[in-house]
Amino acid sequence: MPRSRTTARRYRHVLAALLLAAAPLVASCAKVPLIGGKPAITLDLTAGPMCNSCGKSEPHSLWFHVLQVADASALSGAKPEQVWDHEAKFLGPALLNDPKTTENVIDPGTQKTFTFAREAKAKFIVFEANFCQTKGACWYYVRPLKGSGGAKLDLFVDNFCVSERH
Repeated sequence: MPRSRTTARRYRHVLAALLLAAAPLVASCAKVPLIGGKPAITLDLTAGPMCNSCGKSEPHSLWFHVLQVADASALSGAKPEQVWDHEAKFLGPALLNDPKTTENVIDPGTQKTFTFAREAKAKFIVFEANFCQTKGACWYYVRPLKGSGGAKLDLFVDNFCVSERH
């Protein structure tokens, strides 16, 4: 009988050690959602009730792309018509994903969540929206990426602009 208690105690200690060793792995997986083995970029997007209203009294659905780039500096001072549907030519090798794979639409007064796989060499996420009318450079939003893990964006689109929600 003493032998079985000792054996049971050893099994408990071994099991506890294995669980402690595996805990950081499980916790790190829970923090970074994966898509096809790649860290995920999650976009929580909210459209205001007058989203994309073109300065008039009627809102419209808004088309957008989520770009992953190695360098976002080319966007500084750019106009939407220079970039929209010309991303590959405009950004060149800095563009790491096909914008058409992230093209989507949001309707006024709604909230949606979108998830994309992160490209390994991406240093920035760029949200670009095809507003019918915009003011300044607020037709796009740039967010630096940290490390090699996933990222979460919480953005708001209104009449003319995109901004980060706080």
